[in-house]
Parts: sequence; C-alpha cells; structure tokens
Amino acid sequence: MGEVVPEGKRSDTARQELASLLRTARLDRGMSGQELAAALGWSQSKVSKIENGRTRPSSDDVRTWLEACRASAETLHHGSELAEGALVESRHWRVIHADGLSSGQGGVKALEARSDTVRSFQPSLIPGLLQTAEYARQVLTAVNISGQNDIPEAVSARISRQDVLYDSDRRFEFTLTDSALRWHPQGREILPAQLDRLLSIATLTNVSLRVLPLGAPFGHLQSNGFLLFETQDEPTVIVETFTRELRITDPQEVAQYRDIHTRLTEHALSEDDSRTYIRDLATST
Repeated sequence: MGEVVPEGKRSDTARQELASLLRTARLDRGMSGQELAAALGWSQSKVSKIENGRTRPSSDDVRTWLEACRASAETLHHGSELAEGALVESRHWRVIHADGLSSGQGGVKALEARSDTVRSFQPSLIPGLLQTAEYARQVLTAVNISGQNDIPEAVSARISRQDVLYDSDRRFEFTLTDSALRWHPQGREILPAQLDRLLSIATLTNVSLRVLPLGAPFGHLQSNGFLLFETQDEPTVIVETFTRELRITDPQEVAQYRDIHTRLTEHALSEDDSRTYIRDLATST
C-alpha cells in the first residue's frame, strides 16, 4: 500500500521530484549547468535555483529544458505533470488550521514582507490587512470550521500584519465591491468603525483603495476574491474557497489574475470618489 502524502506537502514533493528529473535530464545529456543556461538563453542562476527547488519553473520552462536535453516523450509528459503539481498548491482549511488559526497568519505575513506590491480584490468582505480587531474577531470566528481555540491570538496576528501597510517602499492596491463594504459577520454595529478604518488607511500615499459600486459595470466576473503578491522571486496568487486555500505560482495564471485586477480597478471609482462613497456609506450606516 503506497504512502499517503499529506495535503500541503504534495506541491513540495512535486517540486522536489521535478527538480530531480530536470537535473537528471541535464546530466544524462552530459551538459553542465552553464552550458544548459547558454543553450536556453537563461542565467546560470535560474538553472541552479530550479535544480535546487528554490524556483518553480513554468510548464513552458520545463518543456524547453527537457527538449534541450533531448528527453524522451515519456519524460516530457511526466515533467509536464510535475510542473502542474508544483505550480498550484491546494490545502484544506483543516490542514492550514491544524496548528491553530494564528499559524496561518504567519505564512501570509511572510509573503507580504517579500512583496513589492500587493494587489487585492474582494467581492464579499473587507481584506485582512484592512480589518479592525472586532471585525477580524468576528470573521475568524465565522470561518473557524475546525474549532480552534486561539481566536484571540489569531486576531492579534492578523492585526500585527497590518504594520506592513506603513512601509512606504511597498505598494498596496485594494479593490472592493459595494457588497464587501456592507457585509458584516454578526451585527451592523461594527461597520462604522470598520469604514472609518478604511478611510484612515486610504490616506496613506502607498495605498490605493477603490470601490466598485453595485450599479457600475464590473469589467470581469467576480467569481472569487484573491490576493496577488508581486515578489521578485515568485509572484503568488492566493484564492480562498469555502473549504480550501489555493496558492498559484504558474506565471501565466498569475498574469491572468494581474490582468483581472487591472480590469476590475479600471471600472472602479477613482480613489477620491471611493473615499467619498465610503464616507457617505458610513454616514448612512
């Protein structure tokens, strides 16, 4: 009976196996890393990072590498499968929360710290980086499907993540729908403070906060919210479903999410008009 690989480890396993397969293909061809890099028009550093599992190559990169090494059709097929598995990580919430709700905040915080720009689209709720403590407490309570006991610690961890907003070397672009502004986990009484928090953060020069009113054309379907972390080494998209978190690093998919965010933002109100919209909503709430 084969060993069952825990969720969350499968993408790492695929990455390691892919790195081994590519290294073996190069060695079987009798090429040095420098020779392969020259043949592909890449830097030797890129070849080294891929072979050491520090960079996830795209499916096109894998195919180009294996073709340069004249690998068999079977190896090309296997490499394509491994590339797909390495570029999309799917984890159930029970796995992410196995060590408590607060532990999940650490992984996102690390991505935020490595990012030059963070792009966020939310159709249903206020993003974590913009939440008040009470809003965060109610949201984390609502999503605590595994019954963890560290909600106060998780709230504290989420709020501490917000320090990154004050780093003027980083850029944050938030696009929210009208529905996200109006939704509340338990009671409407938390909304005035939450909307006031949005107006405060919107004054930061490195933060763009724009609203998509219900009556405006949206430019794209709003199937789900997402976060796009623009890092130097590996831009990453996080998509949350009811039961899972998806982490996508496939360059082509990341580019699609980047384009989606651009189109949604283009249809949103200007930053000045968005602040007026939020201010008017706070007055009527």
